[in-house]
Amino acid sequence: MALAYDLVSRVEGVSDAFGKESMIPEYIKIEVEGQTLAAICLNPGASGEPVILLHGITGTIFSWQVNPTKFVLDIGPCYALSLPGHFPAVAPVDFRNQPLTAEGMTDLLREGIRQLIGDQPAVLFGHSTGGFAALALAARYPEFARRVVSISGFSYGRWAGMLGMYQRAVQLGWLGETFYKFMYRSLMPHPALYRWAMRFYAADTRGLYANPDIEEIVERTFPCFQRLDLNTMIRFFKDMPQIDITPQLANIRAKTLLIVGDRDPIVPPEQSYQIAKLVNGAELAVIHGAGHLPFTERPSEYNQILSRWLEQNN
Repeated sequence: MALAYDLVSRVEGVSDAFGKESMIPEYIKIEVEGQTLAAICLNPGASGEPVILLHGITGTIFSWQVNPTKFVLDIGPCYALSLPGHFPAVAPVDFRNQPLTAEGMTDLLREGIRQLIGDQPAVLFGHSTGGFAALALAARYPEFARRVVSISGFSYGRWAGMLGMYQRAVQLGWLGETFYKFMYRSLMPHPALYRWAMRFYAADTRGLYANPDIEEIVERTFPCFQRLDLNTMIRFFKDMPQIDITPQLANIRAKTLLIVGDRDPIVPPEQSYQIAKLVNGAELAVIHGAGHLPFTERPSEYNQILSRWLEQNN
């Protein structure tokens, strides 16, 4: 199959407050309906069932490069695909002025995936907003989703904690948007600030910062965080509270795993409990004491859950 994307060799880096420059690794550039999506392949040359990895809000495709779960890499070719407008993806200027809908985002991602792997079914694997996107894809295109794994995902886009505060702030107009931009820009000068802010996503902060991969996670994701278009991000924070795919969940036919920390401060765990009731045959795995980042806070338990489920549902 002739692939429909271009490979971008490298993107110029940005410097932190101490003048250290970080380069953006090479990635796949995909043009879809005026949008530029970005993707990477974690295991070039692999054969088998394709896997699509979807990151969370303000996240990046490069987060999946850090100690990627070997059980997923063993399935087949693994592609990490960006959400629209998340660097190095680029949204058109008018994106920030257009309403964001589940249908629009899902159709955009489906076309991007089609350019990567064609029309063959895939395993959809997402974290947070990426988990939402995986569920939305499986509901809108049931024949396309072979298996679905949602980590800290949701069907209704109203968040709690720090991100919920930002959602409420941007509804206030320019004043709230200015506050949102100030808060995010305050973390952009140096990776230590970005690393510190990760505690707002976790319940087990000791486990989070004890994880041996934490420094590499920061190193790979921080340069993209610095390059986020905050006007585009505001579109997500404004519109996600009005997005609800709960009525469509019954359309999902794929085998589905929901992994959730029972102390998630961003997405109430009740969301996953509700999704498990509405998706036929879905399995719910609760990691006690974990927050929004269970794979980083409790990696051993997370990997055990995932490996067992994949073995039983191949």
